Amino acid sequence: MIHQSHQDFLADLKEKGQPIPLTEVKEILPLAFSLGPDTDNPSTLQALDQNENLLGMVTQTSPEGDSAIGFSGPTNVMVIWDQDQKVSSVSIRSSGDTVDHVDAIIEEPAFFEQFTGMTRKELAQSNKIEAVSGATLTSLAIVDAISLRFGGEKQASRFPNPIQIEEVQEHIPAASQLIPSATHPSLLEILDINGTKLGQTGRSSPHADQIIGYQGPVDSLLVFDTNGSLTGMKIRSSFENEPYADYPNDDAYFASLFTGRSISQLADMNLTEEEVEGVSGATMTSMAMAEGIVKTATIWEQEKLLNQEAKKSFINWKARDYGSLAVILLAGFVAFNKRGKTKFFRVSLQVLLVCYLGLVNGDILSQALFAGWAQSGVPWERAPILALLTFAALLVPMTTGKAFYCHQLCPHGAAQQWMRKFRKNPVRLPKKLDGILKFLPVGLLGLVVIFAFTASAREVAILEPFDAYVWEVAGGITIAIALLSLVASAFVPMAYCRYGCPTGAMLKLFEFGKNDQGWSRRDYFSFALLVLSILLYLFI
Repeated sequence: MIHQSHQDFLADLKEKGQPIPLTEVKEILPLAFSLGPDTDNPSTLQALDQNENLLGMVTQTSPEGDSAIGFSGPTNVMVIWDQDQKVSSVSIRSSGDTVDHVDAIIEEPAFFEQFTGMTRKELAQSNKIEAVSGATLTSLAIVDAISLRFGGEKQASRFPNPIQIEEVQEHIPAASQLIPSATHPSLLEILDINGTKLGQTGRSSPHADQIIGYQGPVDSLLVFDTNGSLTGMKIRSSFENEPYADYPNDDAYFASLFTGRSISQLADMNLTEEEVEGVSGATMTSMAMAEGIVKTATIWEQEKLLNQEAKKSFINWKARDYGSLAVILLAGFVAFNKRGKTKFFRVSLQVLLVCYLGLVNGDILSQALFAGWAQSGVPWERAPILALLTFAALLVPMTTGKAFYCHQLCPHGAAQQWMRKFRKNPVRLPKKLDGILKFLPVGLLGLVVIFAFTASAREVAILEPFDAYVWEVAGGITIAIALLSLVASAFVPMAYCRYGCPTGAMLKLFEFGKNDQGWSRRDYFSFALLVLSILLYLFI
């Protein structure tokens, strides 16, 4: 219901749009006096000065980029273009991600400066951006959002007619059929009557439509044999005058400068260094053809690389994740094996939880994480360990009745266990006060549900101390909660786990014992949260 409620909100946002106020643009362009719609692109605004001179173009990544989830939610980014259609500024408008991670990126201007000067096409392929340390997931989500926003805009060809089999047969007579290529999205496979592959073919439009000859662009047919070598080329259509457009097609020497090369070799051609000269009588037309072939081959190579990236493993497993996986397996060994319960393994696990899983990797479950996932979906491919931790935290107690995550995998829980050793005689709270305080985590869990339906998931982070372990981006409130809860645990054992943790309260709802009969307090809490969710979904 949280997810559907959030998707309804996003759909409404997409329909109505999220207006970009002038005050926000003036922070980047102080001379901006008004904002007007761009007639060519309704999702883009024109920033004008007092004399109605164009200062730049303004757009944002939402809603196209909202499917890119960081640590717990998407981020909407404002992009401003200069008069040369290159990026002059990138900034965060709003974010559903964790506050501390977003703040860390805002405080790192060098991250946004990496986009400066890029074109739309370069933004769509901006896969070499360096992430902000400590906010990697949020950084990558921003890069993905920008890529999604501009990667979906395919340039329309000025030459609408697709390649016909008859054109290819001039170069490969046995050609009988053309089908889409599996390696290059812009190429076609050439097949004979038996379905045997004879080569590949493609055309320079729309990739080279901006390269102008004498009167306009040219659309060149390129045919490759089974070895990937260019075996034929021809201008198939152009804006040039006849008969000049045919001159390059009739010049065998000009064609010999390109034939025999692979796509990668064509992409690497330097026309100046190789002293490629135009065809006499149609110099500008032939040079436009040559430049178009090189540019098209370059784009085909990029498409091939992107296609290979897309076919990589669905889960983006990194070296750090193997370390976290080892800690999870060690926790299972400690929890379910008699040998694992020895002091050596228990202490080793605690050290790894606090120092490695927590402070180094920041792999900690929290309500901010769950609320963000409920709203926007689980980023399995970007955060596989967090997904695996969640799976273990839910499945193990359901099947064994043991609080696996809270007792064996929570870094803050391990830190509290250390703190209890500082005081031999712990403080025991009055039974009545203890009973009242134990309801506090459930109340906080209800508050989380309300936040998830009515506000950004990032606001939930201030209710828990877990972001403090991501020390590079931790906020003051989070650190204060972490320190106070640890100090309290020195007096009252596991104070935060008992009286303040909504994540622990949620996980307890999944602890199913073998002897459970009838409705228990857990079931009433679960039912109350369900009713609250239904009411919020229907009336908010």
